Amino acid sequence: GQERKSSKYGTMGRSLADLLDAQDKRGGTSHRGASGGNGSRWKEDSPRQPPRDRGQGGASSSSRWQQNDDDRRQNPRGHGAAPPSSSRWANKDVPTSQNNSRSSPKRGAGWHKSHRGPSNDMSYEERRARIERGAFEASERAGSGGRRGGKNDYTGDDDISTWIGPLVEDERTGEKRCTYYQDRDKEYPFYCDERGYQLLQTLMKENAALLELNEQRIEEAAASSLATQSSNDGEADNYTKAYSADVIVRIGRGLYAHKPTLRTKGVTWSTEEYSHPGLQRMYLRMKSIQRFTEIWALLERAHSIGTFDRIYERGSGRVRIAAIGGGPGYELLAARLFFKVKCPAVDLELICMDVCEAWRPCAQKLGFRFVQYDITDGNTDPLAAAGLEPGDLDLCIISCVMIYCTTKETMNMFYKLLHEGSVGAALVSERGEKTLACTMFEELGGSVVRLIDQSFGMDERQAIRCSNEFYEANQLRRLDFSGDAKPTFPNVPYEEHKQKRRGRGLC
Repeated sequence: GQERKSSKYGTMGRSLADLLDAQDKRGGTSHRGASGGNGSRWKEDSPRQPPRDRGQGGASSSSRWQQNDDDRRQNPRGHGAAPPSSSRWANKDVPTSQNNSRSSPKRGAGWHKSHRGPSNDMSYEERRARIERGAFEASERAGSGGRRGGKNDYTGDDDISTWIGPLVEDERTGEKRCTYYQDRDKEYPFYCDERGYQLLQTLMKENAALLELNEQRIEEAAASSLATQSSNDGEADNYTKAYSADVIVRIGRGLYAHKPTLRTKGVTWSTEEYSHPGLQRMYLRMKSIQRFTEIWALLERAHSIGTFDRIYERGSGRVRIAAIGGGPGYELLAARLFFKVKCPAVDLELICMDVCEAWRPCAQKLGFRFVQYDITDGNTDPLAAAGLEPGDLDLCIISCVMIYCTTKETMNMFYKLLHEGSVGAALVSERGEKTLACTMFEELGGSVVRLIDQSFGMDERQAIRCSNEFYEANQLRRLDFSGDAKPTFPNVPYEEHKQKRRGRGLC
C-alpha cells in the first residue's frame, strides 16, 4: 500500500531518505515513520486508529520523565532540554564543526550536511567515486597521510565516551543525573540516573574493545592496499592509488553520511558497504549508544507486561536469544546485562545473526555466537540457519530491520517461527511510528502488543509479536512505569514531539 515514486533520492522515495537522515541526526528512531509525516507521499488514505485491545500501556507524555516547562522554554523545538552552553566533558581537541552541541544545524561543515545535494542522474558508481575522490583530497590536505595525532587518531575522531557526561547532582531534584547524546552533533540531550550511567559506562568499555579491533582491521586494509600498489609499480594500466588508514576512515564517513546505496537502490547500505572497515568504524561510534538504549527500553517494557515471567519462574537453566539483523551485537549486549540483573542464575546463549560476515569478529569479541543469515532468503528460516530445532529458541530480537524487508514472505517466515518454531516472542524495535509489519502479522492471525503509549496516536516503534497461545499463557498485561519501575533511559525512543503534535490537533 505504499506509493513508490522516483525522486532524486532514488526509487524508495524521499520519505525513507528523510526518515533515515532524521534518525542519524536526532539519535534514535524517527517519529515520521515509514509512512511519512503530514503530506508524505506514503501517507495512508485514511488514518489508522490506535489499537483498543492490547498494548495500551506505557508512560504518557505527561509522565514524570518528561522535560519541565523551564526546559521547554529554553528549547521550544520540543527536543528536550537545551544543550548546556558549555561542556567540561566534550573533546576539546576536535574542531567545532565536528564536536559542538551548541551550534545551529546550519553552522559548521560536515559530511552529513551535504547529502541532499546529489541529483538523480548520478549512478551508484559515480556517487561512490565522488566519495573516494573526496576522501583522498581531504587526506592530502590534512598532510602526513592524514594522521593528525598518534595512535587511535583518525581524521579528528571524537572520543565516543564524550557523548556521555558525568554524573552530577540535579539542582532542582537533588538526584544524580547524567546527560548523554545519541546524535553526531551532540545537539539533542537525553538524561538518565545513576543506574543508566553505569550501564552506559559498561557499554563504552565493551565498545572500546570493538573500536580497537576495527583499528587493527583498518591498518591491515591499508597495508594490503600499499602492498598492491607496490606490486603494480611501473604498470600504468594497473596503477591503483594506495588507501591509507586515514583515507579508509574518510571513505567510511562519506558512505555513512551520503548513503549512495540508499539514493540509488533504496537500502541504507549494501552488504559490501557494511563490510567496509571505515563505515564499520562510524557505525560502532554512532550507533552504539542508540541501539543499546533502545533495546534496554524495549526489554524493560516487555518485562513490565510479563513477557519474561516464565523465564523468571524457572529461575535457572538455559535461555537462548537470537538477534536477527544483530550487526556487531549491541542488542545482545543489552540483553545480557538486562538478564544479569533480572535473573542472574539463567544460562544465556546469545546468537547474533546477520547477513554481513564482517560483523563476526565484533560479535565474537563480545562473547556471542555469530551466524551469517539473510532475512530475505525465503529458503532458510532462522532456526535452521542457527542449527536449532523447534522449541530451542526462547526469544528473538529484531532491531531496525523490518523497514527494509516487510514482505509477505518475510512475515510468513516470522509467523511460522513464532508458531511452528515455538519461539516465545519476537521483540521488535523499529524506526517508524506506523509499521506495516504489525498489521500484516495480525492479519496472519498472530498477536501484537504495542509497547509504547497509544493515547497520543499510533506508535508501533516498539512491539512484541507472538502467538495467541503465548499471549494467553503468559497473561500479558498493561505497561506500568509507576513507582520504582520508572524507565532507566527515559524518552527512548523519544516522544516529546507527541505533545506538540497533540497541541496542533493531529492526534
